[in-house]
Amino acid sequence: MSVVKAATTGTGGPSVFDCFLCRIYFHLCIDFSRPVLIFILIAGVLGLSACGPAADAPVEVFGGPDSQRMAEVVAALKSGLKPRPVRVTLVSPATGGDEALRRVRARHPPLIVVLGTGALTLAAPAEKRIPLVFAMVGNPYFTGAAADARHPEIHQRNITGIASPPPVAAALERGARLLGPRRWGLVYDPLDGASLEIKERFEALAPTYGLTPLTEAASDAFGDRQAFDKLTAAGAQVFYLPPAASAARYGPMLLELGRQRRTRVVSSHPELPAPGAILRVTTDYRRLGEEAAAVARRVLAGEAPARIPIMESTPISIAADESLLNFWSGYPPLPRRKAP
Repeated sequence: MSVVKAATTGTGGPSVFDCFLCRIYFHLCIDFSRPVLIFILIAGVLGLSACGPAADAPVEVFGGPDSQRMAEVVAALKSGLKPRPVRVTLVSPATGGDEALRRVRARHPPLIVVLGTGALTLAAPAEKRIPLVFAMVGNPYFTGAAADARHPEIHQRNITGIASPPPVAAALERGARLLGPRRWGLVYDPLDGASLEIKERFEALAPTYGLTPLTEAASDAFGDRQAFDKLTAAGAQVFYLPPAASAARYGPMLLELGRQRRTRVVSSHPELPAPGAILRVTTDYRRLGEEAAAVARRVLAGEAPARIPIMESTPISIAADESLLNFWSGYPPLPRRKAP
């Protein structure tokens, strides 16, 4: 008993009994042999070490489908999270992602960065404990991650992230400033959810910039051609190429018309080439990846996702084709300087 009293009394420092393992030691020294005691202490240490992921455990990235914009975001994430390793799992709509997500969750990472609306729709209802940070999601409020855009501070407790609406407003505003008040045409695909959402934003926002919105629906190549003919007959002077997957179907044809100077094209599609567009206003996906990495670092540092409101950010990149701009503005091309 004298030994125990000496151990439990001191001059203000922590007592031996403040340590859980030390409590086990003093009690078991009396009743157990040394081999049994050693076994229990080792098991306790291993159990405590397994309570959470290691400080250098990889961050998991779960998203899809693979694309140029996805590659830009992933590259920025890897750079922003150094020196912590990043493991990437990308899925496609054709293969689904349930099994891939199960494998990601089974690794018990300290954080899962979820990229894309489809990936978030899978991950939000499936994972309620591991912290999730999402990006590349235009509208997270129908994915299960959150319910009300008017209250971005209210969301699933283990989830936070960045909502990035397509840059429709920026394209309309810059286009109106550059080209003046005109009739703008948009072909949308009613079978593409993102295309439908862009169509609604296009119709709602265009009048605020003095523009007249004209829209036509199409779901295949033949319908695309008919839709363009209808919009042209209705007086469309500018065509908007939206950042929707279905727009890749007719985008090359529209840009070719722009290169031939048969119509004005304003593009927000990040993966189609710039030539043919008089103005290109796209999401800057590298900057978006940097912003997502900043949120991820906050969570890895111990900040609870529940305390981080969902942010809205669509960083943009803007470029204009001067030769097309001069042509449609009626200005003569600048004379070329003769070589000395």
